[in-house]
Amino acid sequence: MKFVYLGKRHCLDFAGTVKRRDSAPEELLTHPKLLSDWAIQAGLLDAAIDITDKDLATALALREAIYRTVIARIEGRRPTLADVNLLNECACRPQLTPRLLRTGSVRRDGTASQLLATLAADLLELVAGADIDNVKRCAHPGCTRLYLDSSRAKTRQWCGMSTCGNRAKVQAFRARQRSREQMPSDQG
Repeated sequence: MKFVYLGKRHCLDFAGTVKRRDSAPEELLTHPKLLSDWAIQAGLLDAAIDITDKDLATALALREAIYRTVIARIEGRRPTLADVNLLNECACRPQLTPRLLRTGSVRRDGTASQLLATLAADLLELVAGADIDNVKRCAHPGCTRLYLDSSRAKTRQWCGMSTCGNRAKVQAFRARQRSREQMPSDQG
């Protein structure tokens, strides 16, 4: 499976592993191996790691805590105590750390626990920094992706132009065409 990374932060991209949360949720991490695949494609790991069913269940709980915490912040609410506890518990564990090899290259590997700690710590760093005020939810109906708006004017509306932005522009274009077709023509 090819994953999409539009959030500009690993924790936000991880939260995006569920599509259409509000309407017809589509879980992208349906098997433990997919979590490892996601981490490799995200650039967090160089090679597959062992992920158990229990690791995946913990990862999904962490993902939902990340999502709810960001949404609470966007909406000006406090996160729940359960989410705060889970995030803090995961973030205090050892994280993924790159290793310099004798060849001079760097190797990125670790365990499922280290992967989850890295994702939780990424969220805590996001919340603690100034960038949290630039986190948005995609404005396209049905999309629930979160992203860091790094545009100069901070007016980005969609998770990505190649995805939801393009769909929104096509829908607007078609709506304009339909309205022109329905206008009575001047005869005179």
